Amino acid sequence: MSETCVNNACSKDACKVKFFYFLMALAGLVLILFPVGIANVIFGYIMGDSPCTLCWGQRQAMIFIGVMAFFIVRYGLKGKYLAMLLIMTAFGFYQSFAQFGMHAHRDLDQGFSLQVFGIHTYFWAEVVFFAVVFLLGVFFFFAPKLSAFDKEMNGESVRKWCKFSFSAVLISTIIVASNVVQAFISTGIPPYTGQGDPVRFSLNPKFIIWSTDGWNGKFNGFSVLGKRDVKAPDYAFAPNEAKLGITFSNDSNNAPVAIDEALNVSKEQKIDFAKPLNTLAFINNEFVASSKFEVFFFDKDFKLTSDFEIDPYFSATIDPIVGIIPYMQDKYMLIGSNKSLLRFGKNENADESLQWADFVRGYDKFEGQGKGLGRGRLDTVRAKFHHIQSLASDGKYFYTASVPNNKDKKSFVISKFSLSDRVLSGEFTPQMLDNKLKESRSLGELYVTALAYQDGLLYALSKNYNTILVIEPKDEVVIRTLSFPANITNARSLFFDEDKKLNILSYQNGENLLFTLSK
Repeated sequence: MSETCVNNACSKDACKVKFFYFLMALAGLVLILFPVGIANVIFGYIMGDSPCTLCWGQRQAMIFIGVMAFFIVRYGLKGKYLAMLLIMTAFGFYQSFAQFGMHAHRDLDQGFSLQVFGIHTYFWAEVVFFAVVFLLGVFFFFAPKLSAFDKEMNGESVRKWCKFSFSAVLISTIIVASNVVQAFISTGIPPYTGQGDPVRFSLNPKFIIWSTDGWNGKFNGFSVLGKRDVKAPDYAFAPNEAKLGITFSNDSNNAPVAIDEALNVSKEQKIDFAKPLNTLAFINNEFVASSKFEVFFFDKDFKLTSDFEIDPYFSATIDPIVGIIPYMQDKYMLIGSNKSLLRFGKNENADESLQWADFVRGYDKFEGQGKGLGRGRLDTVRAKFHHIQSLASDGKYFYTASVPNNKDKKSFVISKFSLSDRVLSGEFTPQMLDNKLKESRSLGELYVTALAYQDGLLYALSKNYNTILVIEPKDEVVIRTLSFPANITNARSLFFDEDKKLNILSYQNGENLLFTLSK
């Protein structure tokens, strides 16, 4: 073992090599001594903090990175050691990103684990892994040429330890061994995986938990998207029942709810328009319709008066339009199935250069930029992993309804937002009165493609089972259930006309059909 890590008598390149190895040993020691050591000794043994499964993954990655640094110090700079160091860093980044992602959207001071300077430890792991990549880049930026490393080895397969590097390895070994002890006590041996929400660390066998819950669901329907592997909803222009795993039915007798009243068709009208309409509303004495990313304004005879097409990829990205409501006095708000929205208005003298950002077509007659206008995103809680297909407003609040998907066919959530700031004001699954929900059935079986608000009540139109729920939003209850004829096979929109008659738009057999219903 040599006496010093850096010899002042060495050549310039040789000194750079030795200094590089000194820094690598120092980095390995600091990484294991502080993040890993503090987490193990102070947080673990003294404060009783016990790592969860992801925490152990991050801690292991730090240990492996430190060990690879010592491998480089001992066996010289080799590509495989550097490659493994980067792989372990990427693994650590993944673990910390995964854990941070679970808690990033929580309220102030919520989260998991202890805080250091007001930040939870899983975010500090992000800092550590970033520092590894950054400092590695700095080391190699100032490192000598590679031939100097080969020369420094002098044909030997291993390098001699210096006092510092040997001490660094010894201290790190003790810390790693201590982590092994803590891991064995709190986590156990395979197949035990540790706890997702661990209890505090204890040496008392009575309070030690060895768990295999981490294996649950790991091999069922694996997807890199996880919870977000939700297929696109069913649109008029793009049916998707196969991927959603839903078989739509027009028989209201098979609905999950008992029907109070059957509606009949009093009038049927074909809308002479080539594109499949996904939404239709009657606003300010004119019809407003949409198809994918296009919006159309019609007069009462369904003659096209104006139209535009949004740029769906301008921030915030808007999925195909599923609803349009009045906004402010003379403006409108449209929403996509991903709950992103655009507040827009008509303006025959629109500033084309300003409005070009929002519109692919129509930026000379419509505006999405300006006071009270613009894009936004809605945040939900219970409906976070569900698309929507509907939108309605009572003048103070607006409402959306979730639709089932390939991941969840039982949940049904009405979300309520303030029109003034578009912030979530409430979410609920409406309760059924008088046992109208059939046994072993759920409202999640309905596929609500439209909402309408009339006389204090919310009407939810389901294309599945041709059913309408009449909801009292203040009490969050379904007060009445309606059915509509089976010959309406693809109901997309529901609205009340000037005479308060209920109308349903259906795109079927390649035609846009408007049905007026009566009792």
